[in-house]
Amino acid sequence: MKIPKGFFLLDIDHKDISDPFAQLMLSRFSSYAEVSPSGKGIHIIGQCDITKLPVHFDDRRKKLVLDSEYYQKRSDIGLELYIGDITNRYGTFTGNTINSLPIADCTQAVLTTLDKEMRKKPKAKYSAKRDGDRAVFDIVCDLRKQKNGDKFIQLYDKGDFSEYGSQSEADAALCALIAFRTGADPDAIDEVFRSSALYRSKWERDDYRENTINAGISACNGVFHRSKMEHPDFIKFNEQTGEPYVSVPLLAKYVREHLQYILVRDNGKQGLLKYVYEGGCYRLYADNMLLGIIKKYIADHDEELVKMSKVNEVLLHITTDLTYVSQDALNADEDIINFQNGILKITATDTELIPHSADILSTIQLPCEWSDEYIDTPVFDSYMDTLTNGDEMVKQLLMEFIGVCISNVKGWRMKKALFLVGQGDTGKSQLKSLVERLLGRGNFIGIDLKEIESRFGTGAVYGTRLAGSSDMSFLSVDELKTFKKMTGGDSLFAEFKGQQAFEFTFNGLLWFCMNRLPKFGGDDGKWVYDRIMVVDCPNVIPKEQQDKQLLEKMFAERRGIVKKAVKALQTVIANGYRFTEPDSIAEARRDYQSANSTVISFYEECMCPWENGKIVRHCTTGRIYKVYQAWCRENNHGYARTAKEFRKQLAGYLGGTFADVTTRQKGNTYYKDFTITEETKELYAKEYGYEETEFLAG
Repeated sequence: MKIPKGFFLLDIDHKDISDPFAQLMLSRFSSYAEVSPSGKGIHIIGQCDITKLPVHFDDRRKKLVLDSEYYQKRSDIGLELYIGDITNRYGTFTGNTINSLPIADCTQAVLTTLDKEMRKKPKAKYSAKRDGDRAVFDIVCDLRKQKNGDKFIQLYDKGDFSEYGSQSEADAALCALIAFRTGADPDAIDEVFRSSALYRSKWERDDYRENTINAGISACNGVFHRSKMEHPDFIKFNEQTGEPYVSVPLLAKYVREHLQYILVRDNGKQGLLKYVYEGGCYRLYADNMLLGIIKKYIADHDEELVKMSKVNEVLLHITTDLTYVSQDALNADEDIINFQNGILKITATDTELIPHSADILSTIQLPCEWSDEYIDTPVFDSYMDTLTNGDEMVKQLLMEFIGVCISNVKGWRMKKALFLVGQGDTGKSQLKSLVERLLGRGNFIGIDLKEIESRFGTGAVYGTRLAGSSDMSFLSVDELKTFKKMTGGDSLFAEFKGQQAFEFTFNGLLWFCMNRLPKFGGDDGKWVYDRIMVVDCPNVIPKEQQDKQLLEKMFAERRGIVKKAVKALQTVIANGYRFTEPDSIAEARRDYQSANSTVISFYEECMCPWENGKIVRHCTTGRIYKVYQAWCRENNHGYARTAKEFRKQLAGYLGGTFADVTTRQKGNTYYKDFTITEETKELYAKEYGYEETEFLAG
C-alpha cells in the first residue's frame, strides 16, 4: 500500500535486530516495527508532522519535496526513509512484528535521523532555520573540537553506545561531556541533548531526564561513573572496575523495609506460607510471585542487573528470618469483618468502620464495601421467601448463620451445623454458593460427612472458614466422632498423605445441603442432634421458572445482603453466641432423631403405656429387646443396637438412666411405664412368646 500522509516508513536493510545500528534506530523511534519482506531487514512505521520537516513545495513537480541537502536513501549504511505525501513509495507489510509497540508519533526521531544519518554534507556554518539557538550550535562545535571530541561525535552525532553497558549509561556520559561546556545548567544540557542522535522518547520522562542530567553535572569530566546516578542502597559498585552489582543482604533488607508481608508456619503441611499485604488484606503468595516482586525491585533500577540466582538468594534470606506468625494468629480478631473500604468492628449493639491496618492479620476480605445505609435486595428477598416458604423465623436463623460465616467468630462457640434438606431444584445450594463466593477461594471446601470422618478427610478442612457439601448424596456414617470435635472446638488429629500428623482446632462452620438426611451410628445420643439444625426446603422450582443467573443476581446485591447478615450476627452475639432457633427446627430435630435411631423409631412405632398401669409379667425388658432385634431385621437391614446400647439410648430418650425407667419384680426387669403394642406382639409372636395373663404391681 502507498504510505499515507502523516506517516513514514524507515527501511533498515541487511541488519537483524541484534545489530547495534538497528538497536539505535529501534530505541530512537520507539514505534511499531516488523521484519521486512526479505527477512533480512527491519521496517519501522510511525507518524510524523510534515509541517515540522525540512520540506518545500516544488513548483515544477507541483508537490512537496524533501530539501535537497538530505538523502532519502543511503546504500552505504543500508538506510531508506520514505515519508507519506513526499515520496511515492509503496510499503509492503509482513505482520512479523519485532516489538509490541503501537504506531507512535516520531517527528523528533525523523528530524534527528535526517540530521545525523541522511545529511549530504556536514554542517559547516550556523543556520538559524536549521540549527536553532546559536549558543547550542556553538557548544556542539566546541565539543567536537575538544580533546575527547571523538567520544562526543560517537555519542552525539552517531548515537553509537556500543562501548557502554546500556544506552542509559551513554545518555549520562553525553550529559557529562555537555556539562563540561555548559557548567551546572540543566536547561542548557537538556537543549543540547535533544539535538543528539541519542535522543529518544524515554528522555521525555521527567525523572529519567533530571536524574541523568544531574549525574552528568556530577561527573562532568567526560568519564561517567554509574555510581554518580541516583540508585537504591542495594546497588553497589566494584571498586576496581566501577561495574554495578546487587548486594543480596542489602536487597533483603530493602524488601523487609518496603514490602509488608508475614511468614506463617503451616503446621498442616509442615511448610512456610508467605502472605503479602495488598488492599487491606494479606494475600497468599506462591514463591514465584514473591520472586517477581524482588526481581522488579532490581529491574526498576536496571534490568541488566537482574540475575535470578541473586533473586533466589534474597528470597532465602527473608524466609529464614525466623519471624514467624502462627496459623492461629490469622483472622483471630472475632469482633471484625474485613471490607474493601475498611475494617468493620462489631459488637452486639454497635458497628464502626475503621481504616485498614497491616497490624490486623486478616486474610479474608469480603468483595464489597460496607455501607451504613440500608440497601434493597429484591432478588435475594424473593429467593429467601421461596426457600423458607415465607417462614420469618427460619429466615432469621439463616441470616444469623451467614453472619457468623462471614465473620471471624469461632464456629464452635455456637456448637451448631446447618443441614438444608429438600428435593432437587429447591435452590438450597444457591445460598451456600453465595456465601462461598463472599468468602473467596481457598476459604471454603466441598466435603461430605463421610469424607470428614475418613483418615485424610479431617486434614482437608484445615485452614478453611466453611466446610460442607452443596449436594450431599444419601449416606450412612458409622460414627460422627470428627463431627463432634469440629462443632465442639475440640482438638482434631489430622494428616496429609505422606506427611506427619498434626493437631488443630477447626474454627469454621459446617454447612450441608442434601435431599435426604444421613444415617449414622455409634454414639448418636442427644448431643449429636442438638448440634444439627435441620431446615426443610419444601418448594421445588419448576424448570421453566428457574433463573440460571440467580447466583449472579444475588451476588450483585451483596452489599445489602451483608448488611442484613451483620445485623443478624449482632443478634447472635447479644444472645451469648447462640442462634435463634424456631420451634420448627426443634421439631425437625426430634423427627430426625427418631428416624435415624432404630431404638427411638422402635419406641415410637412399637411401644405404648401399660394398660391401666398394670405390668404384664411376660413383657420383660429382655423380651422387648428380642422383639426390637426382629423389628430391625425387617426395617434396618438387620442392623440392631446391642442390648446395652438399646437400654442406654431408650432410657436417655425417656429422660433418665436404665435404673430410673425400670423396675425389678419377681426376678425380672420391666419398664415402669411402657410395654409393646398388641399389634407388635402379634407380628413378632415368635420372638415375644406366649403371654400369660398375670399382672404385677404397677
